[in-house]
Amino acid sequence: MSQYQGRKPPEILHLEVHPSVVFKLGEDLITDSMQALIELVKNCYDADATWAEISINTGLVDSEVSEEPSIVIKDNGSGMTAEAIRRGWLTISNSVKREMKSQGLSTNLGRTPLGDKGLGRLGAQRLGDVVTIVTRPNGDDVEHNLTIDWRKFQRSTSLNDVDLPLLTRSRQEVPGTTLTITQLREPEQWREAAKNGSEDGASALQKDLSVLISPYGNERGLKILLKVDEERIDLYDLPSRVRNAAEVRYLLQYENGKLDIIGEASLTYWAPQEKRSKEEDRVAFESLLEGDSGARFLDWLYKRRPKQMEAFNCHVGEAPYFLRAHRSIELSDLDNVALHRSEDGDLDPADPGPFRGEVDYVTLGQVHPESFNSRSEFRNYLRSLAGVRVYRDGFGIRMDEDWLGLRKSQTSGSSFYTLRPENTLGFIDISARRNSQLIETTDREGFADTPHYRNLMALLQGWRAFTEQFQTFLRRSYNEYRQETEAASAGVNPAASPEVLIQHVEDNRSRTIVTARQRIGVLRSEAEATAKSHERVANELDASQRSLFAGSVDPAIAQELSNLQAADQRTGQSVTEIEEIVDSLESERAVLQILSAQSAQLREQLAQTWETVSLGLTAEAVSHEVAHVAEGISVRSAQIRRHLAEAEIADRRLSNYIQYVQSAASALKRQLAHLNPSLRYMRERRERVSIGGFCQDLAEYHRDRWSKGPISISVDVARDFSVQVNRGKLTQVLDNLLLNSEYWLLQDHRMGSQNSPAVSLLVKDPYLVVSDNGRGIDRSVEGTLFEPFVSFKKRGEGRGLGLYVVTQLLDSEGCSIELAQDRNDGGRFYKFQMNLGGMRVDA
Repeated sequence: MSQYQGRKPPEILHLEVHPSVVFKLGEDLITDSMQALIELVKNCYDADATWAEISINTGLVDSEVSEEPSIVIKDNGSGMTAEAIRRGWLTISNSVKREMKSQGLSTNLGRTPLGDKGLGRLGAQRLGDVVTIVTRPNGDDVEHNLTIDWRKFQRSTSLNDVDLPLLTRSRQEVPGTTLTITQLREPEQWREAAKNGSEDGASALQKDLSVLISPYGNERGLKILLKVDEERIDLYDLPSRVRNAAEVRYLLQYENGKLDIIGEASLTYWAPQEKRSKEEDRVAFESLLEGDSGARFLDWLYKRRPKQMEAFNCHVGEAPYFLRAHRSIELSDLDNVALHRSEDGDLDPADPGPFRGEVDYVTLGQVHPESFNSRSEFRNYLRSLAGVRVYRDGFGIRMDEDWLGLRKSQTSGSSFYTLRPENTLGFIDISARRNSQLIETTDREGFADTPHYRNLMALLQGWRAFTEQFQTFLRRSYNEYRQETEAASAGVNPAASPEVLIQHVEDNRSRTIVTARQRIGVLRSEAEATAKSHERVANELDASQRSLFAGSVDPAIAQELSNLQAADQRTGQSVTEIEEIVDSLESERAVLQILSAQSAQLREQLAQTWETVSLGLTAEAVSHEVAHVAEGISVRSAQIRRHLAEAEIADRRLSNYIQYVQSAASALKRQLAHLNPSLRYMRERRERVSIGGFCQDLAEYHRDRWSKGPISISVDVARDFSVQVNRGKLTQVLDNLLLNSEYWLLQDHRMGSQNSPAVSLLVKDPYLVVSDNGRGIDRSVEGTLFEPFVSFKKRGEGRGLGLYVVTQLLDSEGCSIELAQDRNDGGRFYKFQMNLGGMRVDA
């Protein structure tokens, strides 16, 4: 009997793929045309080619479109057999390279294949509608020819409906593959990219390719050649010339758990920039550094900064570098090092694998290299090349613009001496073989978040910290050296306090006034003598003119009279000028008095600052100890409670007391838990935080604090978002604002001006707004509110540092705070609006 018992057997179905999936994959997995081009060039590397030529025909002749545009990629690699074409090009997502990598195999030249997704061939479809493959496999005297017209797939309902004839013929030529793409999808893009910019001799195509193909050398054995409309374009020369102009260079070498860093600085690092520099800065640089090639400065460093020189392992550099420093960072010594389980089952630091790098710092304002026609051309090219790129076997991996956080650590102050993103260029060089644990995302837009990648980032952050310390040391040392040298020339002790220096200027002023007045006295005496001589000569001349021989007046007397008149005039003018100088010096006394008062005020503010710092350090230490004490009380109370229960001792008063002690200890621990993330030993632990949830938790904490008072707090989450931040730092920011609100709301409540004081938090991506219904911000401090020591609180109840601290904390994360322009009924600002976009992460 049939198993279907008279029923119709089921129809057997199969999963099929519509041809449109080919286009969908090409568009979604290949980011853009430039990335598609690079994916095809990677095939040349995997085929053991020693050179690959990219020829772009824009179709333009004398600025007119007269030819069909095309892209041709040609190499001298191993070529493809018919079977390789079938398994590789014609079987989507099948990757022979992935199999090789999984088995630890390499090519004949020892290369580990770059491709492993089996999708790179879709780059050809991303570039144009028709691709023609001509390939001659190594060791076989034949040539295979295959043409794929992607448009046929759009018109078909099944992939099997499209025939792809493979033509094979005998051909005795060297192996290699030529890929020709026609019917380009974006021909205008290539025409525009191939043009030279009006202010920059490099084409956009050169710049884009430098991001995706390493312009820093040919260590992997594959030379990339570029031709645009038959004109050869050099991809390596201009970057090399820019790098040779670097004032500071960092060399990185990581292997076997240790990162070695070498930092080198040339004398031009201290040279003032042409446009912004003052004449005295240029003169100082020429006399203090250029004149003796930095010999005296180097001697000063060894004598006056021996500990720092030893800490940075500094010694004389090799030309063109003046100073060379070295530091090593052990992976196992890093804070919060990411671990992974090794083959033997142990948890070890996740080693990202050996890598090397080089980062150069180039000043935009310096004299431009000879290969550039102008400084603006050099500046534009430098900006296009700026950034630290990651290259795997010479091919770029697209990263976030500021993936190393250089911009976040930058400030606008003149004392910011570390790497500026727009002046920094370089590379981190990894390989497919030795860094296989660093896994790229499918769209080639960065790395997957693995323990190995996190440790790579931790090592590079350690390098970045070194650059900040090293460059700050170099700059500040030169500033101090210059100050000491100039002070010694002026006869001033460079270690003198501001008060002593002000007194020195006052003494010089007083001495100058005394000397000037003495000189005026001498000039007046000389003027009186001159006047008498003038009178005598005038009388003699008058007597001569009244004599009988008036016509024969002695010419010598007339000349002497003329000289006396001129001398009298010069003396009068000198006296007037000196008197003006004396008056000017007298007026400077008021300036010195103001400067002295400001110096005293600054010292007082600094004393308050250090007092605040001291309080913070004390709170940090005390809270750590109190946490241990509270934990001990909780544990011992629980032990006593268990003992009473086991001994069946029923004492209500004792039980109530134990419960009270446990409740108090729990409350104390909750308070400390709120403070704990802000402590130094917690400060660097960053995590993903939902702003809406964070505000709800924070509101609950303060709601508990204010439960016995009049203040209420509410949270409105209009549009939530997440940030990557240290929770303690964010807590410090919000606490400063909420404690400010608490202070003024309680003041208003005590005065009866606010019966229902309330604080509000509004979350609206990317903003967080804190406001209250109190009096608002006094108009007199609207413009200076975020500066240090600006406060309207009673003396002893506030130092005016809270909002300044908030500004600095947010600025360190690339975020900002400002007063929203809404005013309350009293005409005052009352909303603090924080833009947290700098630390926002995508959902």
